[in-house]
Amino acid sequence: MIVLVTGAHGRLGSRIVALLLHRQHGVRALVRCDGQATALRELGADAVVADLRGDAAVFAAGARHRTELGAIDAGGAAKLAEAADRYDFARFVLCSVIGADHPERRSGGVREFLAAKQHAERRLARLAVPWTILRLGRLTEEPGTGRVETALQRASTLTISRDDAALAAVEALERGHLARQAIHLVDGERPVAEALDAIPPRPLPAPEVAPTGARATLGDAQSDNPPDAPDMIAADAAPLDADVEWVGDGPVPPAPVGNEDPSPRVP
Repeated sequence: MIVLVTGAHGRLGSRIVALLLHRQHGVRALVRCDGQATALRELGADAVVADLRGDAAVFAAGARHRTELGAIDAGGAAKLAEAADRYDFARFVLCSVIGADHPERRSGGVREFLAAKQHAERRLARLAVPWTILRLGRLTEEPGTGRVETALQRASTLTISRDDAALAAVEALERGHLARQAIHLVDGERPVAEALDAIPPRPLPAPEVAPTGARATLGDAQSDNPPDAPDMIAADAAPLDADVEWVGDGPVPPAPVGNEDPSPRVP
């Protein structure tokens, strides 16, 4: 799989790149400058500037300054997701944050940060690309344990190491049953793969009921094929014979004469 990674030169993104390369995935790293591209190419990644081709994508970038939240965490994530949808990517993983679903509960800079993440999540939710949102706890530099938890408890410490967050992003890419789901991730006791496998698939939406009667469009009405009305079929009607080509009233005409094959044994 070729995976496009934004923020590939950052502290989380660089870990994701390393794990993907270790698993023999191709990596196309989206970076801002040639210097970052050179460093990533030395690791074995195909580092490019603003190239959106690939099979899957992970958005792991984050603003370094409060003034960049709108451009990166909100608009940048949304634009990459829309590009992934436009180019029919097979998977898209958005690294978000716990609390993005309720930014109004916080204030100040934290509220702005959560609101930017919420904007990206909402834009992503409207797209057809198979997306997964990872709502991560506060990222730390602690060494990864390979263990996480997806159910938040009152006593939970809402943190997760960048090592384990990166591992979860890579594992999520490989699990189609996580499509169209938002998952919380914090430090825990369950192996990452096991924790993600335990999440039940999102149920399929109920089938749409086509409008009928006056509410139906002309196309729907014309394409409808209702069952035969019993009172319109004679009780003594002969069954349809698919081998009879004659259609019409009266007796079936005699078979044509003088039209025999002159060479019946010649292919």
